[in-house]
Amino acid sequence: MLKMTRWFIWGLFSLLLLTALDQVLLRVDLPVPGYSEVHEFYVDFRSRLLGLAGNDPVARMITTNKKSPNTFTAAPAAKAPRYLYVGGDGSLQFVDSLNEVPLQYRRDAQPLSE
Repeated sequence: MLKMTRWFIWGLFSLLLLTALDQVLLRVDLPVPGYSEVHEFYVDFRSRLLGLAGNDPVARMITTNKKSPNTFTAAPAAKAPRYLYVGGDGSLQFVDSLNEVPLQYRRDAQPLSE
């Protein structure tokens, strides 16, 4: 029983330590070299991780609006294929439609498959 209590206390202590570290990385701006990069990465990583857990407010808003009977929902637009062609200097060029390809290269333009 003593070992189980000791594991529980150490687990609780570790959880409190991780929570404190989480709050420091979220709220404190230290003038230490490299800290701003770590802070930016951690905030982005944490928001994405919480978004996976279902705490994403945008996803909640979308699912809430889908349930409303008075909301207009448009049909998903058919995605037009993107095109690839070789430019005058030999570089590959990507465009969103065939109309964006210059006339002299349209004959050789190829649609990209998704």
